[in-house]
Amino acid sequence: MSGGHFDYQQYRINTIADEILDEIRKNKEGYEDYPDGVSYGYGENGTIKERPEGWQRYSGETLKEFKEGVRLCKLAAAYAQRIDWLISGDDSESCFHKRLEEDIEKIGLEIKQLDENNWNIGKKREDVEGY
Repeated sequence: MSGGHFDYQQYRINTIADEILDEIRKNKEGYEDYPDGVSYGYGENGTIKERPEGWQRYSGETLKEFKEGVRLCKLAAAYAQRIDWLISGDDSESCFHKRLEEDIEKIGLEIKQLDENNWNIGKKREDVEGY
């Protein structure tokens, strides 16, 4: 049984990765730069502006950084879990290194598959109600 030093934090980090991935997927086909400085967000007086029809929220450059953020969050969660299990006595040091290496390889494959599938942009997640 895990000692729980970082268990909740690992869950939170994975949740952040999932939320970033959702933002990538919500962006759909890409970004459209609106003329005349039209932007979505807060106006000069602090009010929230309406989204222009067809608004694609983020540029390719920003999406690239989001994708890197997903990868780094997944790695951080794996490290948190493996370190937790090591310091709680659930895993030995040799097991820690072996499982961490396996987790890193698995995350690499997951990111590669996401990239090959264009991060499933425009597809609905079946596991989230109301998405």
